[in-house]
Amino acid sequence: MTTTIPLLDLKRERAAIAAEVSRCWSDTLAEMHLLKGPNTTAFEQEIAAYIGVPHAVGASSGTDALALGLWALGVGAGTEVILHANGFCADVEAIRMTGAQPVLVDVEDNGLGPDLAQVERAITPRTRALMVVHMYGSPLQLEPVLELARAHNLAVVEDASHAHGAARDGRKVGSFGAVGCFSAGVVKNLGAYGDAGFITTADAELAKRVRLFQTHGQERKSHHVVYGGNYRLDEIQAAVLRIKLRSLEARNQRRREIAAGYSRHFAPLGVGVPLEGPGEVHVYHQYVIRTPRRDALAAHLKAAGIETGIHYPEPLHRQVAWLRDYGEGPALARAERLAQEILSLPVFPDLSDAEVQRVIDAVAGFFRR
Repeated sequence: MTTTIPLLDLKRERAAIAAEVSRCWSDTLAEMHLLKGPNTTAFEQEIAAYIGVPHAVGASSGTDALALGLWALGVGAGTEVILHANGFCADVEAIRMTGAQPVLVDVEDNGLGPDLAQVERAITPRTRALMVVHMYGSPLQLEPVLELARAHNLAVVEDASHAHGAARDGRKVGSFGAVGCFSAGVVKNLGAYGDAGFITTADAELAKRVRLFQTHGQERKSHHVVYGGNYRLDEIQAAVLRIKLRSLEARNQRRREIAAGYSRHFAPLGVGVPLEGPGEVHVYHQYVIRTPRRDALAAHLKAAGIETGIHYPEPLHRQVAWLRDYGEGPALARAERLAQEILSLPVFPDLSDAEVQRVIDAVAGFFRR
């Protein structure tokens, strides 16, 4: 009987670090210093050094990290944030948490970032920020985005939740914009054992404001200068992230090796494979191919015992929640076509070589028949 190859198997990674995690959790629980403790402080220092920025602040989730970044930038009621429509629902939710209006634009041609011509047309006197998402672990080309933002005095918020360790020209994502916002949820390249996230920035004042908003706006004990919330990273998750951060580079490299093998076999078959240009380091949170025969390929792989996924099957402006609150807007044709053609293949670093070869053989067999 052929075993199924999962899209992701978290148990394989845990097996390698279970003893260390148990020991760290036992030490933490013995002290019962569960918030603002030594693991959180150390993780913030270690992830800041890894990303290459002077400041990082742990957060309770990626969605909360995005909202905290926006709040710290002064985004709120009466303002707008522009976002490309192929992102995840959390991007819209974070903008709405601040009271601001999300404004969606189409995806760029032959890429995963925003169409800058549409972004420029969408800018109004109410626009405060551009939110860009490094989809699937691919580092966006940010210089044109930053140039446009500078011209209009707008902040750039990077959603790097798929892209821990991705880089462009030697610089890691999360260090380009005013703030970098990361999810460290369980499925991410750097994932906790629950919900977690963090914010990175080169701006000390922004980091200070993020800390203020994440602790009920409390400047000192029982002295609240703004209304914020409770969005802290706890010691239990910080301990896991510290352990996993040490192996992130090696595990990203394994993802890159698997992806390179896939692309080497699939590109000659006419499959739309992920692109990686000079100076780019893609970390393949997902290995996403494009084909107009997506549904037939997914059925073929399922029959072969290979799980696949779609990230994401509906663009943001076609979601029920969006249509209910904002109504039907202009068609965003590239985002809609993308949603019909994308398919995620297993690429997690604990795949065996034999499993990788099975995926290659099954995909190649579909396109050769």
